[in-house]
Amino acid sequence: MSASKGNVWGRLAQSLKTLWDDEKPAPAGSAPGRVPRPTARSSVESAAEWLEQMLARDPAIKAKLHVVSLAEYRDSVGEKWPRLADKVSIIVDQVVRRNIGKGNTFCRDGEDCWILAFPELSIEDARRRTIMVVEELGRFLYGQQQGGQDRPVALAAEIPVAEAVGEDGEFDSARIARAVDEVRAYVSTSGLPYLPSSTAQGGPAAADPLSGWTSLGRGEETRRDDMKWETIEGTGVKKPAAYLDPSIVGAIPPGASLSLLWRPTWVAMGEAISAYGARVVRRDREGDEPMEGCRAYPEGDAATALTLDRFVVNSAVRDIRNAARNAPEGVPQSSVILPLSWQSLSSDQRNSVVFALSDLTQETRNTRLVIEIFNIPDGTTTPELESVVSFVGTLCREVLVRTRLSARRTSVAAEIGVSMVGLDLSEFRPEDKMDDEQLLAVLERIQQETAKDGIGCYLWSARHRKVVGGVVQGGFEMVNGPGLMKDIPRPAMVLPAPRTRFAAE
Repeated sequence: MSASKGNVWGRLAQSLKTLWDDEKPAPAGSAPGRVPRPTARSSVESAAEWLEQMLARDPAIKAKLHVVSLAEYRDSVGEKWPRLADKVSIIVDQVVRRNIGKGNTFCRDGEDCWILAFPELSIEDARRRTIMVVEELGRFLYGQQQGGQDRPVALAAEIPVAEAVGEDGEFDSARIARAVDEVRAYVSTSGLPYLPSSTAQGGPAAADPLSGWTSLGRGEETRRDDMKWETIEGTGVKKPAAYLDPSIVGAIPPGASLSLLWRPTWVAMGEAISAYGARVVRRDREGDEPMEGCRAYPEGDAATALTLDRFVVNSAVRDIRNAARNAPEGVPQSSVILPLSWQSLSSDQRNSVVFALSDLTQETRNTRLVIEIFNIPDGTTTPELESVVSFVGTLCREVLVRTRLSARRTSVAAEIGVSMVGLDLSEFRPEDKMDDEQLLAVLERIQQETAKDGIGCYLWSARHRKVVGGVVQGGFEMVNGPGLMKDIPRPAMVLPAPRTRFAAE
């Protein structure tokens, strides 16, 4: 049996990503002929082969797979399960990632079961990490149960690899189900979520995945330039720099308003305006000039970033669902691009930002949703970037990384699963300003560099028709801005726009 993306080992390897530094030597006593430990640049296939050998071919390891089951929770919520399943899946994914530890891996099996593998940990350490997952899920889901609160809602079971994986490289679902049933039988008499052989010392309690969540209640809607505004609570606890220098954006003051617009985006695939990018607009006081996009985010203010990104996600989900309800049957739906800041996605409250995405169907997230990461600080390491990309990559179809002229992230982005890198002209610093001819020459070099690395590139906020035409003809994957079309209140239909229409002037 050879490892491939299609079997158990390939599925598990998908969650490995960046595990070890290239310089880290293989552990002492490695068996001759063993597949080398994967590195940050290893392929999924090589990682899958390594997993297969480590967990299935080395009898000295006596390897076990660890099963996390929500069968009890599923039964407790009854008919509500189909509505809750996607939300619960997102939470389980993030709880597992937070507790499983570097170098370990997992995948989902069915609707209420997750399989965890610990290639190089002792059985005791593997059990301890699995129980940390189960106990955190229990704390989170307990309050959502309807009845049956004397029984654990998340269970842990163990099963030897040789029994769990068949000759065809697939899970033996019946054998895994029996292992879960044994634990469920034990729960009925003991109340514990695992068999005695699975007991371990518990670790520190992890934070609630939804800690810090605050809903943005709708305030009185006012009209300005056809935008819908929502009044929010302030985030600032100290006087922001904006009070000293009006050119510097500060924390959101009490009574500030937010709105969300959608920017039509031309996409090379299909040669159409087939994507719409969300763009937050912030107005601190009545009569103030609105601040758009990244200009609304104060530097180094995580609280404001979280508030803005929660608003973006919640408003976008509302608009996406409304657009889907009103769309004619059989008409192709456009893609949606959600820009989210590095500050919120790298924080320990990032789950509160993305949780509302669970209100979208799995099909919508997998086929139409694109997440863009922006405001990535200089000096961000590859593992840090990979961690955030991996986090959002489970929630959407593809991940974009917005960069700056001074940053060089193309080759790194290509290695960690980013589909495109791009620029937003509205972010250009004064020293970056240039005329259209100079800009197009710079963009041409960027497109050539990204093509070498096998990754796409895009451009936002193009104001001039000449720039739009130049990047369309020059091989960019996406472009938007006033030079293409003005912003609109909600995502719209796919509009044909052949490349020949954009002749560079």
